Amino acid sequence: MIKKILAAGALAASAAFLVPQASAQTFSPNGPITLASIGTITVSKGITLNCGLNGTGSVSGGAASVSTINLTGGLCPSVTFSGTPYTVTSTSLTSITLNGVVVTAITGSCAGTLTGAYNQSTGIITFANASIPSTSGGNPCRVTGRVQLSPKVTFTIP
Repeated sequence: MIKKILAAGALAASAAFLVPQASAQTFSPNGPITLASIGTITVSKGITLNCGLNGTGSVSGGAASVSTINLTGGLCPSVTFSGTPYTVTSTSLTSITLNGVVVTAITGSCAGTLTGAYNQSTGIITFANASIPSTSGGNPCRVTGRVQLSPKVTFTIP
C-alpha cells in the first residue's frame, strides 16, 4: 500500500513538470482605460464593413481586461461583441491578445482570441487581418485597423 502511495506521489510530482507554467504579465497603470479607433476599423465575416470603434476596460492589480467594444457607423452597430470582460494577455512585449472574444455579425458568429501588434510607447494596437474563428461555419471574423488605448498601458513579462 505504501509503495502505491509513493508511486502515485512520484507520478503526480513528475506530471507537474510536464504542464507548462503560466507566466503572468504585469500591466500598469491601474485604473480605467478607453479604446478608440484611429481612422477606420475594417471588420469582415463574408461581408466587409468599415467602422469606428470605441470601448472601455481597466487595469487592476497588474491584470488588464476589456469591458466593452462597440462598432459605429452604417451597419457596424449590428456587429456585437459580447461575453465580456475579455482578459488581456501577452506572450511578447510587442503583442496583446484579448481572450474569450464573442462576436455576432450579420453573417454569423465567431469566438476565440483576438491578437494584435502592440506598441507600448504609443499605446496603439494594430490589428492586421486578425482572425477570430467562426462558430457558425463559413469565414472567420477578421479585424484590420489601429486602436488607441488611453492612458497607454505598459506591461512586463517575467
